Amino acid sequence: MTQLLFSTKFFPFLKHPLPRLTTTLYGIHLILKRVKDMNTIISRLLDLSEGIILVEYPSTSHPELVFLEIVKGWKKRGITPLIVDIRDTLHIFLQNLHFKGIELKVDDVPVIKERGMIKVGSVVGHVDVIEDFEYHLATYGQIAARAPPESRAHTIVLGMEKFSFTFMDNPPKLERYFETVTRKYVSTEGRIGFLFLNLNVASEYLRKGLEQDSEYVLRVEGRKVQVLKSPGVIENEL
Repeated sequence: MTQLLFSTKFFPFLKHPLPRLTTTLYGIHLILKRVKDMNTIISRLLDLSEGIILVEYPSTSHPELVFLEIVKGWKKRGITPLIVDIRDTLHIFLQNLHFKGIELKVDDVPVIKERGMIKVGSVVGHVDVIEDFEYHLATYGQIAARAPPESRAHTIVLGMEKFSFTFMDNPPKLERYFETVTRKYVSTEGRIGFLFLNLNVASEYLRKGLEQDSEYVLRVEGRKVQVLKSPGVIENEL
């Protein structure tokens, strides 16, 4: 059963809270409430002009299929997204699609590499220093400016859970990172971002923080997508 919750805010690559909810957003949540088909859910979300969509998945699921629908959907709309590839997650997604007999071409897609060694897509730059918060922030901003404005307004972040690797034994530092870096990235106004998070790898703090800061939360179970959170609806309302 599809469940929709409430929230507003932001996360990495996204900055201050969004404006007040509109009737358009509320109409979309009513549609999502009745929808279980993955393609339809993603298609509706791609029609948003701004917002943060968190895509959660267990290691045994197929998030690459959701990623495929996002890229294909935006390209059909004439949009080439910006991909933030954390520790080679893009390569893993494309490899899993290949194993299913699906070839997704991303040669023309601008990619920012956050660590990792495998070059996929049109890499516009690398961010290799994560521990120095301010340096990380400044470097990302400089690199992102190399991507076309429309791409920067349509972002896909792969491998969010891998941020916590750097601070695995230092939860206070992870919290400072979350507060310092993730809340100072690109403004969400006029922008939309999909953040992919592996639930079996992410720390509880990272997961809860992202869920709080996202307008929409999707859960991928196998080949199905469930909407866990959407603007304007409280947990027990449906």
